[in-house]
Amino acid sequence: MKLQHIIIIFVIIIVPISLVLSAYINAHIKTIENQTKYNNILINATYDGVKAFQLNTANNMYSTISNSKIRDIEASVNVFFSSLATNLGASGYSQEDLKPYVPAILFTLYDGYYVYSNYFDTQYDADGDDVAEGGYRYGLKPFIYYSCRYVKGTNTDFVVNYTLDNTITIIGTIQGHYVVKTGHLLSDVDRNVIANEVLEENLIILNDDVNVNPTTEKFQYIVYNSQKIYKDNNPNAFSGDINDTGAQGRTRYFYYSSEYKKDYVTDVATIEYLNNHLITINGQLCLYSDSATKYYAESLDNMTTDFNGNPISFTDWVVNYLKDITPDDARDTDGNKISFASDIKNEKIFDISSTNNPLKSDSVFNEHRMNVIRKSIETNLMSALATFTNHTVIGYEFSMPQLDETEWYKLENNVCMLTFLEGIPIGTKVYNNYCIVSNNTNQETVGNDSIYIIDSNGEYHKPGCLKLIENLKNNSVTINGAYPSSEFERKTVSITGEDSNAHSQLLGTDSGSYAYYYPEAYTPCYDCIGTVSETYSTDDIIANTVKDKNGNSVDIKNLGGTNLRQWYLTALARSRYNLYVTNGYFGY
Repeated sequence: MKLQHIIIIFVIIIVPISLVLSAYINAHIKTIENQTKYNNILINATYDGVKAFQLNTANNMYSTISNSKIRDIEASVNVFFSSLATNLGASGYSQEDLKPYVPAILFTLYDGYYVYSNYFDTQYDADGDDVAEGGYRYGLKPFIYYSCRYVKGTNTDFVVNYTLDNTITIIGTIQGHYVVKTGHLLSDVDRNVIANEVLEENLIILNDDVNVNPTTEKFQYIVYNSQKIYKDNNPNAFSGDINDTGAQGRTRYFYYSSEYKKDYVTDVATIEYLNNHLITINGQLCLYSDSATKYYAESLDNMTTDFNGNPISFTDWVVNYLKDITPDDARDTDGNKISFASDIKNEKIFDISSTNNPLKSDSVFNEHRMNVIRKSIETNLMSALATFTNHTVIGYEFSMPQLDETEWYKLENNVCMLTFLEGIPIGTKVYNNYCIVSNNTNQETVGNDSIYIIDSNGEYHKPGCLKLIENLKNNSVTINGAYPSSEFERKTVSITGEDSNAHSQLLGTDSGSYAYYYPEAYTPCYDCIGTVSETYSTDDIIANTVKDKNGNSVDIKNLGGTNLRQWYLTALARSRYNLYVTNGYFGY
């Protein structure tokens, strides 16, 4: 055979193969590019949704109330879909087009979670029309608590509702007695470091006079009946008698109204309560908060009774009657044993002590709490995805992905948004991914890592900041306060109505409708807020196991005369006490 013939045969064989391989490789490259693009879009859309939730709760004084919380979540879902649709607009997808590819959105909150997915509504069909037989809708399903049932013997069958911290609610029969109790589980070893404190916060107060430029002013405050009440800086005000408006040299209190003005307290009982929280410090009359001490008192003081009618603390009550409860006693609704992610079957969950301190992340209580949250979320998400598959219009089988331990830890300990995007053709494969974004800079929860310490130089730090510890040890700074991280976020004041344009000229803004302020206006520490390399964990702060740069043990209870541990635990206790608790059954 001639060489020319061989070359022709080679070309006839190789060229088609090369073309096919080229097309195949190009298709895979395009698929990888699309997958990377969709990953970024999903991540950005989830971040946008979480950010919307953060901003809404930070600027909504009633964000902890159930109906308001639902509105914040639904607004967050709308932001997620809008961001997703906007960034995928070039690919031809609208917001409505994307819903069949988003089988579920999960919101983990303080004491439970919402799932946004398909659910059967007995009153409305999928189009929202009122029908007798009902139908499946795409929306927010009913709230689900982080709950677990325990059965031991023949006369103990109860449910515990957990939270993202150490607060629990107990409902059911224990040793033949029906009980409903809510309380905080605490180790008595931390009790002696908690103290009363004076709290301060910046506010912008809008004046009815448009010629007054709105500026920030610092006020002392406490939280009473789940609302912040501020002490007016004007001494010429009334006190106990609501008719005594002309009295001089007395203390006046106000709520921060939705119109960013002073809504003065006129209720006599409330004023009397506030007057009882006044103390003179360095010649100044100050309003002090006892939320931290009450937090520990409700756990460790004799504020409830045992089954014989004797006074007992909540923590001791739990230890007395539930100390033998183990994860092996957990049961589902059918009475079957529940298997959890980690094997601590024989560990005593509620035997609270210094070695089982609910504030520490490695305690038996905390590990079981996380297992309960994980099991509940996993079970309900699998059910939601299966339901969505049965009613999908795209013919795709949606499934629960395998989350790693780091991702589960986020969900078990933080306010999170978990989103799914599945079933979209992207070339040689179908796109199938999820995204988890956590955020505790909101009014929903206060995690162990959500407390910042303010030093005398005007910087705020994480509690375990080594720079702060060294400076305290060397007496170069002192501590001026400690607050949850949400208080260091910028807040917005909306100026509306006829005064908007006048205020806008004074503020120098384009639209004239907004002013901004920081409740705690301090500078973040670069060493701990900007990076995490120079920071000890909050477990180290709680256990007092901090070491300096040379590896030597440091007693954080006495750093140049400053008790860093006290500041941290007091701020944590106060912040958690001031949270709005949905299930409040104290002392019942």
